[in-house]
Amino acid sequence: MDGGGERVKWVMEQEWNHVLFLHWQIDPLLIRAHVPFDLDLFEGKAVLSIVPFQMDRIRIPPLPVFPFFSSLWELNLRTYVTVNGVGGVYFFTLDTDSALGSFIANHFFSLPYRLAKIRGKIADNHYTFESKREDLRFQINARVSDQLKTKTHLDRWATDREHLFTLSPVGIKRGTVVHDPWRLQEVKIVTMQDRFSSQLPIDLKNGPDEVAYCRQLKVRFKPFQTIRS
Repeated sequence: MDGGGERVKWVMEQEWNHVLFLHWQIDPLLIRAHVPFDLDLFEGKAVLSIVPFQMDRIRIPPLPVFPFFSSLWELNLRTYVTVNGVGGVYFFTLDTDSALGSFIANHFFSLPYRLAKIRGKIADNHYTFESKREDLRFQINARVSDQLKTKTHLDRWATDREHLFTLSPVGIKRGTVVHDPWRLQEVKIVTMQDRFSSQLPIDLKNGPDEVAYCRQLKVRFKPFQTIRS
């Protein structure tokens, strides 16, 4: 357990469950005009990630887990950036099935959450997920292995990130997330239909360059900071 001094350093606690990472390496020119920060490149390529997962056991200290807002599904479209030399994640959108969660994230954290219809289920290592918002749809069926994955360079580069950056009315906001190392597992895509990434002027014709799964990760958020007005 954390000591009293550590408890005052974080403002929200969550569990991220059934996290599925799908990473594509793309030409930076395809998205550079749509990102307000400098792109962080992997071997000369921008990386675009689609990440569905379930957020659970949300609480703000010293309160217990919110009984009316404790579990929601999310689907995010993200890339990787640097701000003042610090690497982090930039979200194009974060779709969720929770109207309350979308409202809180938009108004208090300036994160681009959108309300969508989402269904997710994990049974017998079979992962099924479907999201729909207007004409933006994403559907995937996958088989998760119990075997831990030997992390590739791209796995580490994309997942070992402790910061996120977003624009707010008062400037750039930086969020910091604290958690244990990701325990990634092998996963195989059975079927996938992606119209979610079509909100950007790209066409992901081929499957992702890297795929990984994490069953559960406990995370804590430090207070968001304004780093440039």
